[in-house]
Amino acid sequence: MDISKQFDTRDHNAIFERLNAAATVAPGFKLLTIMELDLPAQLARRSYSSNPTTYPTSGTKPILKTQWFKDVVESQKPFLANSPDQMGDQFPDLDIIKSLGCGSIVNVPVVKSGKTVAVINILHETGYFTDQRFKEALALAKFL
Repeated sequence: MDISKQFDTRDHNAIFERLNAAATVAPGFKLLTIMELDLPAQLARRSYSSNPTTYPTSGTKPILKTQWFKDVVESQKPFLANSPDQMGDQFPDLDIIKSLGCGSIVNVPVVKSGKTVAVINILHETGYFTDQRFKEALALAKFL
């Protein structure tokens, strides 16, 4: 997968750094990642990570057709969980997430030409995402 084909020919590293800078201000985060989707291959690849030691930008993981997938990827609805209990089985790496001090998440679908091509993942402490911070998280999709 080449992210420049998914989004456009702009310098994607510069775009990711601008998104990171904006997300640092609003809504704030403890972890920020971007997962690029290759639906024909049924794979997701981490294209950006604010914590490359724990979540490196290499490798792929299979896309599972869960309820989360139906809601976020197919229906293009953002996902909000303000506690680990609300994350359910959608996050098999929940123990790692919690070890980073994260207990809430917003997943923002990135839609190009009517298709979800990536998901922005913004994680913070439990209970962090107020209505205002949720709106700020959704606004980050404009960077991609």
